[in-house]
Amino acid sequence: MQLFERSRIGGMELKNRVAMAPMGTNGLTDIDCGYSRRLIDFYAARAKGGCGMIMTGAAVTNTEIEAGISHFLPRLTTPAYMGRLSELCDAVHHHGSKLVLQLTVGFGRVNFIEANPIQPISASEVPCFLDPSVTTRALTKDEIQQLVISFATGAGMAQVCGVDAIEISGYGGYLLDQFQSALWNNRTDEYGGDLDGRMRFSMEIIGATRHAVGDLPIIFKFTPDHYIEGGRTIDEGLEIARRLEAAGVDALHVDGGCYEVWNRVVPSMYEEPGCQVVLCEAVKKAVSLPVIANGKLGDPALAESVIEDGKADYVALGRPVLADPEWANKAKAGRYQDIRPCIGCNEACIGRGYEMKYLSCTVNPLTGMESIFALSPVEKKKSVLVIGGGPGGMEAARVAALRGCEVTLWERSDRLGGKMRTAAVPEFKKDISPLIDYMARQVDAEGVKVELGKKATADAVRALSPDVTIIATGSLLARPAIPGLEEGYAVSSVDLLDGNAQVGERIVLVGGGLCGCEAAVHLAQQGKKVTVVEMLEDIALGTNINTLMGIKTLVAQSGVGVRCGARIVEITREGVVLETGDGRETLEADSVVLATGFEADAVLRDELETFVSEVTTVGDCARPGNILTAIWGGFHAARVL
Repeated sequence: MQLFERSRIGGMELKNRVAMAPMGTNGLTDIDCGYSRRLIDFYAARAKGGCGMIMTGAAVTNTEIEAGISHFLPRLTTPAYMGRLSELCDAVHHHGSKLVLQLTVGFGRVNFIEANPIQPISASEVPCFLDPSVTTRALTKDEIQQLVISFATGAGMAQVCGVDAIEISGYGGYLLDQFQSALWNNRTDEYGGDLDGRMRFSMEIIGATRHAVGDLPIIFKFTPDHYIEGGRTIDEGLEIARRLEAAGVDALHVDGGCYEVWNRVVPSMYEEPGCQVVLCEAVKKAVSLPVIANGKLGDPALAESVIEDGKADYVALGRPVLADPEWANKAKAGRYQDIRPCIGCNEACIGRGYEMKYLSCTVNPLTGMESIFALSPVEKKKSVLVIGGGPGGMEAARVAALRGCEVTLWERSDRLGGKMRTAAVPEFKKDISPLIDYMARQVDAEGVKVELGKKATADAVRALSPDVTIIATGSLLARPAIPGLEEGYAVSSVDLLDGNAQVGERIVLVGGGLCGCEAAVHLAQQGKKVTVVEMLEDIALGTNINTLMGIKTLVAQSGVGVRCGARIVEITREGVVLETGDGRETLEADSVVLATGFEADAVLRDELETFVSEVTTVGDCARPGNILTAIWGGFHAARVL
C-alpha cells in the first residue's frame, strides 16, 4: 500500500503517509497549560498505534494580547514549558513517529465571549461569531509584530525541544485566516487591501519562523474555500497556495470551511466520506509541494485511494484515531474489520469542549484517559450476566470478558444493536452501521456467550445465579398526555424507522429534537410533505454545534417545514390542533409521528435487586441519553468490577 511507504517532507523522513490530524486537546493539559503526562500519553498512544506523523493541536506562543480560549490551549510562551514538550517529543519518537507542533497566533473573532475579560481581537472591527453583538478590536501594527516575534520564538524553543516540524495554523477562519480574507479584513494599512496586504501577516510569520528554525520543515495549514457567501473561493485559495509555496513552506495542509459552516471543517455524520479531498486535489495540481488531506478518511480503502490516485500525498486522521489509536497498525496489517469506527457524532470530541470537559471519544472511553482508565485483569473471576444487546450492553460484555470474567449476554430480539439499528436506518446515518458490526464482532472475539431471543425474567436470572448483573435494556417511548393519542391516531418514530408503521404523504412530526429532525428528513427524502412541530424556540437544541449545523442544513435542503414555539393540544383523524402565541389552529395531516423522547425503564432493576447482590444499570434504562452515554456506561460498569 502506498499509504505505508516511506516519504519525506523537507528534511523530515516519515515511515508512512498516515498523520494524526491536529485537534484541540481541551482539558488534557496541566493547570498552567503545559504538556501534561496525560496529554503525552494521549499522543504516545497514537504514535504507538502506527501514525507516522503526530500533529498536535494548536499551541499558543503569546497570551498577553488575546484572552479567552487561548488560556485553555497548550502553551509555549516561556522556557518553563520546554521540559514537558521535550518529554512529548521523546514519547512520540520512541515509537518511530515524528512530532509536528502546530502553533497559532490566536482565535480572533471566533474566540469565546463568555467570561472573557478582554475585548476580542481581529484584523478589523467585525462581529464575533459566537455573539455578533460583540465587535472585535483591530490589532495594532505593534501588536502584529509582537505576535510575529512570539510565534518565531516559540518555534525556536520547539526546535530545541526536539520537534520534527512546525505547522502554522492559518485556516478555518482563525485569526491568521481572518487577516487573509477580505470578508474579515477591511484594513487600509499595509496589512489589508489586496491579497498582498492580507497575506502580509502570514508571510511575516513564515519568514520569522524560517529565520528561527533554519531548515526545520514548516507546514502551513490553510483554507482554499470558506464555503460561505463573501468568503474565500477556490480561485483565490489556489493563488494563496502558490504564494505559500513561493514563501518557502515545505508542505500544505488543506482544509475547507470556517466557523459559520463548522460542520464542513469538522464534518458531521451527515457529510460524505472524503468530503475535503476535492480541495486537496485542486491544490495539488497548483503546487509541487506535498499536500496533506483530511476530512472523514477513516476508511482505509478510501485513504489508500486518495494517495494512489494522486489527490494528496498524506492522509491526516483526526477523529478516526480518537476512536482507534491503532488505526494505522491495523490498516497496514489488513485488519480493517478490527478498526473501531468513528461515527462522526462529534459528541465527545467537539461537544464536550464547549462544556469545558476533556477531549474524548463516544466509541472509545479510553481517549484522553489512556493511563487512568487502562483495563487490567479482575482480581477475582466473576460470572457476569448482561441483559440487553445494545451499545451499552455490548460494551459491558466486551470489557468484562476482556478483563477475565465469564460473561453471558441476553438479547430479547434476534440480533444485537438495540436502538443503534433504528438510528442507522436513514441513509444519512449510515456511519453508525459499521459500529454495530464492529461491536458485535468484538463481543464474539472475547468469548461472550450470546443468547438471542432470550427474554430476561426474574426467574431466569435466579436460575442462572450470576455474581453480577448489568442491565442495559434501553428505554420506553415517552408518551405525552395529548388528547387523541390513545385513539391510535399517531405512531412513534421508532416504529416508523423500524418498519413497523406506515404513514401517508402529509405528515406532522411531533418533537423537534435531533431524533425528530432526523426522522423528518428521512421522510422528506422519500417524497413526503413533513412539518415538524416543536414547543421550544428552535429545533435540535442541546445538540453539539457540528451536528446542529448539519441537521439544520438537511432540514432546509429537504424542504421540511418547521413550527417552533407551538404546542400540540389534540391529535385527530384529520391531523393536529396546535397552540401558539397567536391562538389555536389545525394542521392537516394523513399521519402523525411522535418523537417526544424516552423514559428510563427501571422495572427489571427493581425486581432483581431483591435477590441479586450486585446489579448495575447502564445506558437508557438508567437515564435516556445517546450512544456516548450507553457505551461509556457499559465500559465503566465493567471496568470497575
